[in-house]
Amino acid sequence: MLQPLSLVTVPPPRTVIVQPPSLMRETGGVIRAVFHIIFWSAAVMGTTWGRGGGSQAVKAAPTAVDEVAFRDLDPTDQRMYRQCLEGLTEAEDVRSKADWPTIEQLGARKIPPFASDPLDHAGYTWRVLRDRSIVNYVGTPDPASKRPTFVIVIVEPEPGAPIDPQAVTDETHHKLRDGTIIHVSIWTGSRTLATAASTPAFEDGWRRITMATP
Repeated sequence: MLQPLSLVTVPPPRTVIVQPPSLMRETGGVIRAVFHIIFWSAAVMGTTWGRGGGSQAVKAAPTAVDEVAFRDLDPTDQRMYRQCLEGLTEAEDVRSKADWPTIEQLGARKIPPFASDPLDHAGYTWRVLRDRSIVNYVGTPDPASKRPTFVIVIVEPEPGAPIDPQAVTDETHHKLRDGTIIHVSIWTGSRTLATAASTPAFEDGWRRITMATP
């Protein structure tokens, strides 16, 4: 005699709800994607503009005949220019308290470009030239290096000149701690200077380095 089959209980089907990523994660992903698109697009366009490529390339701002743009210097000279700016800042700080520092004072404080530098393969030597309100820090390389001379030019106002509290600082106008505005510039050339100059002669090949941008 056959036994009746046992009934198998089948569990009811389960409904699984797949949750989407959180709103924060979705938003973060979108932001990152947009950032990368903008960043790399700007980088590519900046490279194209800087090289003058393309029919719609943006041309760089023109420089004067006695100027050379920082972007046109080779990497070694760009590094020297940045060091000159650092040294100028430190010299201005000292001048705010006393007189303009000597090369020995700046070198003792390890201030570039006046301090010994293992990356300086041109063997630059520095000296100070002064003529009343004009101060020049002149860096001359070893002639065999074929590197250019650099000159940090500082021109102070005449003694007794009033201080303008609304004077604006920029690339060629710096302000000392007491509010005095001084005229500054950094020049490069193939010669050296015998006397202090507020504007090294263009006819002798001197060019003022400028940060002019497109």
